[in-house]
Amino acid sequence: DYEIFAFLAGKLGFYDVYTEGGLTELDWVKRVFDSSDLPKYISWDKFFKKGYFVVPLSEDYTSTPALRWFAENRKRDTPDWGPHPESQEEFGKGLQTTSGLIEFESSSLKKFDPTDEERPLIPKYRLSWEGHHTTKIYKKYPLQLISPHPRFSFHTMGDGKESWINEIPDHRVLKEDGYYYWIIRINSNDAAKRGIKQSDLVRAFNDRGAVICAAQVTERLPPGTAHSYESCADYDPVGRPGESADRRGCINLLTPGRYISKNACGMAPNSCLIQIEKWKEEKH
Repeated sequence: DYEIFAFLAGKLGFYDVYTEGGLTELDWVKRVFDSSDLPKYISWDKFFKKGYFVVPLSEDYTSTPALRWFAENRKRDTPDWGPHPESQEEFGKGLQTTSGLIEFESSSLKKFDPTDEERPLIPKYRLSWEGHHTTKIYKKYPLQLISPHPRFSFHTMGDGKESWINEIPDHRVLKEDGYYYWIIRINSNDAAKRGIKQSDLVRAFNDRGAVICAAQVTERLPPGTAHSYESCADYDPVGRPGESADRRGCINLLTPGRYISKNACGMAPNSCLIQIEKWKEEKH
């Protein structure tokens, strides 16, 4: 990155100012080394050859096992969170819970809404409001979609910019029409039932929307599950916006806008059922 910005600075006419007289990347490393405490312990030549330095422990160092302070009823000696100031009896003591103790029943939830069925005071299993057990929806959309953060782009940063990231086979797939399609992964058994093969264009859809993707047939997913990263950086509907399938990979068109519970603002993108079929452009 430094080399790139130095080149740009040169084109803009202030290369010497930006590089402080033409310093290279290694020159900057040496400058930071000299300004640190490292020269007290190791020479630049030895550090450059070895590539790292392990900071020695002080002679009076004592180990601080995690949460030992809590077991011994002492103040925290590790960087753990404590209770909110309004809840703690003594500064520096107690766990992060409202009571400062290990809780089986959540005192904070009891304070906010003790009757919230979606967030009970004691952890309990709750069926998803959109999943394999929601029979009516599941008959229509039998695939559970999971959509974690993308692996190669950072949210929307780096995607949809005609960048080299598009050349990564597991990020987008280049098809014969010259278009880079977002990837959706599907179990081989589910793919076979639908006549879907590797890199086929497919339509992933439910009542909320539809997205055109390139299929990646895999054994890494269990049957009944589909996987596609969220947060592509573009939207390109094949027809009227909002009424037609998107072919850029906006998977969040399929996910619900519902929150985890009425009292929690966390989103629930994995509570999402879809269907996948081979895409025939003339039909959509």
